[in-house]
Amino acid sequence: MRTTLLRVVGVTALSLAAACSDTDSTGLPRATDAASTNAAVNADGRRVYEQIERLANPLVSEVTVVKARHELYNKGNPSTDVSTHSADVSAFVTGVAGRDNAYAAAIAGALLPDKLLIYPKRDGTPVFWLSWVFGGYGGRTLNDDVVDIGLGAIFGDLLGNTNNVTPGLTTDNVPANDVPFRTTFPYLGVAH
Repeated sequence: MRTTLLRVVGVTALSLAAACSDTDSTGLPRATDAASTNAAVNADGRRVYEQIERLANPLVSEVTVVKARHELYNKGNPSTDVSTHSADVSAFVTGVAGRDNAYAAAIAGALLPDKLLIYPKRDGTPVFWLSWVFGGYGGRTLNDDVVDIGLGAIFGDLLGNTNNVTPGLTTDNVPANDVPFRTTFPYLGVAH
């Protein structure tokens, strides 16, 4: 009787351990349900994940896209950004930043489609976020303060527009990362 009881307890414990594992037999995270993992399982047993957030360039979705359309933006693709979100970006630049329509269209053209363009530094040409707007190669460095650059373009004179500049809105007042970046991947600084 004791041997049988130990076997039952052992099998039960093993079953519970397997059921509580964070991964399945393929080594992928265990999907408990589609809502908690944003995944569904195909007929062939493979998971299909649902995109729930998209953030390439700071300020585009979080600041310039109307809040009621954030889910549409987050689940969308860069290929439809220009047709779907140009009006939001332009309206933000004309309405909140008080800039003219031509400038708003230029900002929307610079920020959409919302994808991060990376080009290497060439021929000594400086590279920073939005530098391609000036005829440069685009891209960014780890030390670029992309939020200040974006705010400088929208509210400041970074792109040469000196009409209706709002200097107090051209920075987030975060001057630097608290830990220096590494020079090799994964680049994130070591936490203290």
